[in-house]
Amino acid sequence: MRRILILIFAGAILALAQTASSPKPNATQIAQQFGPAFHPLSGFPVLTGDLDKDGAEDAVVVATAENPLLDQAQYHFKVIDPYSSSFGLGDPSITQQFSVKADVSRYLLIVHNWRAPKAKFVVINFPFDKLSIDRVFVKKKVYPAIRGEESTGSKSVVYWDGRKWKWKDEGLE
Repeated sequence: MRRILILIFAGAILALAQTASSPKPNATQIAQQFGPAFHPLSGFPVLTGDLDKDGAEDAVVVATAENPLLDQAQYHFKVIDPYSSSFGLGDPSITQQFSVKADVSRYLLIVHNWRAPKAKFVVINFPFDKLSIDRVFVKKKVYPAIRGEESTGSKSVVYWDGRKWKWKDEGLE
């Protein structure tokens, strides 16, 4: 019994040591992967978690840009609009003109496996004032998600369903 407790204790210490020593991504470094048009916004922390269930940590940065579509080909990212897609119009070249907030356009820069990027997305028109990593239940399945909360109390999420990013309204608080 004593050996089992020692093994459990040692495993817990090792897990904490690995968590504490793993570096966090820098917002500027992540934004640079999308080109010089994107500038991270300081009011939002870098969010990390396994959003696509592949076992590698993904990163989410809130940034601003004049035109998020400009450098897609050069920096190998895809601009998507899961919010407008859920209403039937998901073409970012059209929907980027629809601004959720009038003051500053904010975009989510998502990097799947930020240590060795395998896919990069810019999410436009996602309404939020606060962000967090959470999970969402959709058709009896659980998905990791990025939860957006607005000052009005409205909540919604964007999540990776295994093929693409989708948006889901979660109503008012």
